[in-house]
Amino acid sequence: MTTVLDRGVCRKTDIAVSVLTTQVFPLIVCHNGGERGGLASNSATVAKATAHRTTVTKTHKQRKKMRIDNGNGYDVTKVFVRQSWLGDALMCPERARLTALHPETRKENDSAMMGTAVHAGIEAILRGDISTPDISDFAVNAFRSREKELLAEGKQINITNTEPKNWNKHIASMAEAWARDIMPHVPEGGETEYKFATKVAGVDNELFEYELWFEGTMDYFHPQGIWDWKTAARKYYQAEKQTQNVQSAVYAEASHAMGLIDYPVTFNFGVMIRNASSTGQIVSVTRTPEHGQWIIDQTIALVNNLLTVQAKMPSTRWIVNDQHYLCSQRWCPVWSMCKGSYITGDNNNAEEAN
Repeated sequence: MTTVLDRGVCRKTDIAVSVLTTQVFPLIVCHNGGERGGLASNSATVAKATAHRTTVTKTHKQRKKMRIDNGNGYDVTKVFVRQSWLGDALMCPERARLTALHPETRKENDSAMMGTAVHAGIEAILRGDISTPDISDFAVNAFRSREKELLAEGKQINITNTEPKNWNKHIASMAEAWARDIMPHVPEGGETEYKFATKVAGVDNELFEYELWFEGTMDYFHPQGIWDWKTAARKYYQAEKQTQNVQSAVYAEASHAMGLIDYPVTFNFGVMIRNASSTGQIVSVTRTPEHGQWIIDQTIALVNNLLTVQAKMPSTRWIVNDQHYLCSQRWCPVWSMCKGSYITGDNNNAEEAN
């Protein structure tokens, strides 16, 4: 039987120790404070959020590999889970395993890079670094700067379903859509790019004893709700996000565990449609204590199963699921190591995931 013991927040000098394989979860050193920006605010809640901030490495994309710490006599001390990894693992555990074992397979695709560029423009606006009319130029320049970095590294952008000649127009259009359609509804006084790491449960069963932590970066935290910016090929459906979205449950539970917000939590998707005449869309979902407990239990069940497989059969594939649109050469970076090593010639040009 699994017992959920308690929860807590990241404390000074806590060292994230890990689990599973030596690559699956990032190794993080947590401490209070750190060099982070944020909008000025008199809100006590946002001030509290600032006090709970955790710094990661300066380039948070460069995550350290996992290791097992037996120093205190336990097989596992802390398991850090990011919502993006959790989403991958719930969809296809083997994809999550292989992408962790082979980070070199991750390619910079145009859709992701355009989204990152638009995020940069939004963050610059929210931090007060640029004025609203400058957001499109800022976002396009961010994209082109990253492109130059890739070329200097001998890499190219992986083209998905957008013509390169349209990249600038799409980026500018999405940035302007956010400023026009979404920004007026975003409350002032929050904090952009809020990094967090917090304990959400303690697990003690017949095989393992560990702490489960959620960690990640919220695009925009405000006491009235959490915001996340999305660039997508098509509009979101509220009913689908309300019933199925993992990210909103993870972020809501983490915010509640840190004492930053009370349930029910409103999580807002600020969606920009990727085309030359983009429109902005706000899709809001509600997360309750029941959603929080469900995502914790779901994560614990997943981690326990993966820990068991890793302990008993470390060279065995994890569960493989090819019944989804991301299982394709276009969208899965480890396709050639998985289904693609068996089957070639199928139509792998699946539509883009949102």
